[in-house]
Amino acid sequence: RANSFLEELKQGSLERECREEVCDFEEASEIFETKEATLEFWTKYFDGDMCESSPCVDGSCQDGIGRFDCICNKGWEGRQCQYVVDYTNCSISNGGCEHFCNEGQQDNDQYRYCSCASGYRLADNYTSCEPVVEFACGKVHNFNYKTAKVIGGTPGRKGQSPWQVMLSNSAGRFLCGGVLIHPTWVLTAAHCLKSLRTVKLTFGKYYRRRTEESEQTIFADKLLPHENYSELTSENDIALLHLQRPVLVNKFTIPICLPSKKLAEHLEREATQAVVTGWGSQSEDSKVNYSSVLNYIEIPVAPRNDCVNSMLNSVSENMLCAGILGDNRDSCHGDSGGPMVTKFKNTWFLIGLVSWGEGCGAIDNFGIYTKVSAYLDWIYQQMKDSIISPNTVTKEG
Repeated sequence: RANSFLEELKQGSLERECREEVCDFEEASEIFETKEATLEFWTKYFDGDMCESSPCVDGSCQDGIGRFDCICNKGWEGRQCQYVVDYTNCSISNGGCEHFCNEGQQDNDQYRYCSCASGYRLADNYTSCEPVVEFACGKVHNFNYKTAKVIGGTPGRKGQSPWQVMLSNSAGRFLCGGVLIHPTWVLTAAHCLKSLRTVKLTFGKYYRRRTEESEQTIFADKLLPHENYSELTSENDIALLHLQRPVLVNKFTIPICLPSKKLAEHLEREATQAVVTGWGSQSEDSKVNYSSVLNYIEIPVAPRNDCVNSMLNSVSENMLCAGILGDNRDSCHGDSGGPMVTKFKNTWFLIGLVSWGEGCGAIDNFGIYTKVSAYLDWIYQQMKDSIISPNTVTKEG
C-alpha cells in the first residue's frame, strides 16, 4: 500500500505542477526520482513526442527536445536510417566519405563512420559534408584551377589559391611560400626560417611586388621549426608560424583543410593529381629572378620506387615525390614552403610542402615535398602546446 500511496502522491504532484500549470525542468525533477525519468518525461512534455511519426526508416527512434535520434539497424545509415550501407571499412573509396573515414568495432562487426573538417557538418546521408561557415577550409570561391607551369609556364588567376602565404624578412625581402591552415597558424618549410628571428606574412596576395586591396600583412610572434630538422638531409623540413593576430578570412584568404591520416593514405597514392603554387624562379639559371605573379603547376604524385631510383640524395618515408620524367613542370627557388594540394570530391586538402630538388625542371628526376600526413600529430601538438604554454619554443624578433 505504501508504494501505491507514493505513486498516487507523485501523480497528484504531476497533475498539480505540470498538468494544471506549466512547470519548468527543476519542478519536474522534484517529482521524479532519477534524472533519466525526468528527461524521459520532459522531452515529451516540452514539445511532444518527436518519434510519434516513426521518422526512422530502418531503426529505432529516441525522442529529444526539439529533435529525434535514430539508432539504425545493421546495414543502414543516415539521419533517418534511410540509406543502405555500402562500405564497412575505409579501404575502398575512402569508405564513401566526402572528408574523413573512421573505423570502429561493435559486436565483433567492423563498421565505418564519416566525419568532416572543421567548419563543416555531416549531411543527412551521413557521408557528405556541408559548410556551416561562409569561408570553410579548402573551398575556392568562383574559380577553377587550370594547368600552368611554375617553371616556364603561364600564371594562374587571382584567388585560385586563397591559402597561399608569402613570407618576407623584416626588411620586406621575399623569402618563401607558406600555407594557411588556421586563422592564426601557417605551415612552411623549416629551411625557410634559417637564421631568421622576424617573419612577415602576407595573405590574399597574387602580385609579388604590387600592393593589392585584398592583401593582409601580419607578423609571426612564434617561429616553430621542427626540432629534428636536418639541413644536411632535409629530413623533417616543416615549421609552424603563429600569427600576432588572426587573419580575416574572405574569398582571397581561406585556410586549406588538413587531411586525416586515413584520407592522406588515399590522397598520396601514385598518379593523384596535385597542384603546387608559388612565386619562385622561372628557371634553374635564375635564383633571384622570382615570378611577378603567383604561378601554378598541376603534377601527379610519383611512384615511390621511380623517385628513389632517380634521385641522387636519400628520399625518406616522410617525403613525397611529384612530377613526370621527361616533363619539366617543377617547383623552384622561392617556391619553398608553399603548398602542394589536391582536390578530393569537393574540397581541397594539403598533402605536401615544397622542400627540395636536384635542380629545377630537370626532366630526369622529381620534385621532393614534405609529406604533411607524417607530421599531423606534431602539428596538432605544437598548436596545443603553444596555447597552453605561449612562451615555449619561440624565436621572437
